[in-house]
Amino acid sequence: MRYNPKIMGILNITPDSFYDGNKFLGNNQSIDNFTDLLKSDILDVGCESSRPGAAPVAISEQISRLDLALPLISTFKGSSLSIDTTQSDVAKYAISQGFNMINDISAATADCSMLEVVSDSDSEIVLMHMQGSPECMQLKPTYDNIIDDIVSYLEERVKEAIDIGIDEDKIIIDPGIGFGKTHTDNIDIIKNIDRFKSIGFRVLIGHSRKSFLQYNQNTPMDRLSASVGVSAYATLHDVDILRVHDVEETKSMINIIGQLAK
Repeated sequence: MRYNPKIMGILNITPDSFYDGNKFLGNNQSIDNFTDLLKSDILDVGCESSRPGAAPVAISEQISRLDLALPLISTFKGSSLSIDTTQSDVAKYAISQGFNMINDISAATADCSMLEVVSDSDSEIVLMHMQGSPECMQLKPTYDNIIDDIVSYLEERVKEAIDIGIDEDKIIIDPGIGFGKTHTDNIDIIKNIDRFKSIGFRVLIGHSRKSFLQYNQNTPMDRLSASVGVSAYATLHDVDILRVHDVEETKSMINIIGQLAK
């Protein structure tokens, strides 16, 4: 076990994300907040909210939002710049601006050109499982067997990516915590990280401050400790990438686990 996942910091350039929409753009406090994100290994930039109930955003608007953030993003020195999008035109534009990872919550099913864009650019891609769409995904999601269903879906999407020419080492899978899942589903996903690892690709977990972490009716603002707790569990189960809002706190946790595990 390595106990050393990469940290994907979340930069949402949206007015309606469930936790931190648009707070990084527009004032001095924004710059201070962004400093923590600069410590990420991967910076994941989202121009369209995927919270439950969110409506689609036009491609032109997504690109305009990305342009607004490019001066801040240009100071990032980590290993990867990721664009969180389901639209190949947005992905293509981001790649032209130096991005080298596509984080697609639809696993490249929303836009049939996405896999070609990734293959042609030699970028990495995150293929995520989602039942339904952000607008309707939390309306009574059901599964025959939550883990088997997700594994089967991800294996299918991985095969299509490979068939179109994407190298296996460029593919990352994400079981999609909170995307068409109940509270129990999300807990089962986290408890079965080993099963997703067995597919043979890097695994990303995106749990940070989500509603299944709620304790005593608290809000996303209050869920730092629960988020770090899940990150610690995932780290001990050899997850490859943790997608989080709180980079420094997560790095501190990983540091002590690394020392204890020696």
